[in-house]
Amino acid sequence: MSDEVDKHSQIYGIMIIVDGNTQCSTNLSASGAIQEYDVITMTCNIKYRGNWAPVMRWFNSVTRHNFTDDVITMTTNDTTVTSELTVTATADLHRSQIVCVTFVTQLPTSLPTTAKNIPIYKYTWMSPTLNVLCKF
Repeated sequence: MSDEVDKHSQIYGIMIIVDGNTQCSTNLSASGAIQEYDVITMTCNIKYRGNWAPVMRWFNSVTRHNFTDDVITMTTNDTTVTSELTVTATADLHRSQIVCVTFVTQLPTSLPTTAKNIPIYKYTWMSPTLNVLCKF
């Protein structure tokens, strides 16, 4: 009998255990007041165990548009996922909230599995409503 295993018949054990909810912080005050053109920083992190890391998505609550990767720094290690959003306060952000959604995605198709029990985890964090004060 051959020690070689057909790669297509392998079953990968995929596991994730989320250790509590996502923890988020921002440099905004609770009132959301910020001067136009000042920098807004928001950070979310989550601890997990296993080999399937949660992911985070940032978007504007009014436009529903995602923020692009050039304003997001994502770090994933064996136990923690951290995502930091850094944007400039502009008039188009006035009266909106910035939202971070943490969730578990489908398995990449490059990892064959027969598992049907994809974990369900979703956590939504919302910033204070932004009150962008125009500079004169």
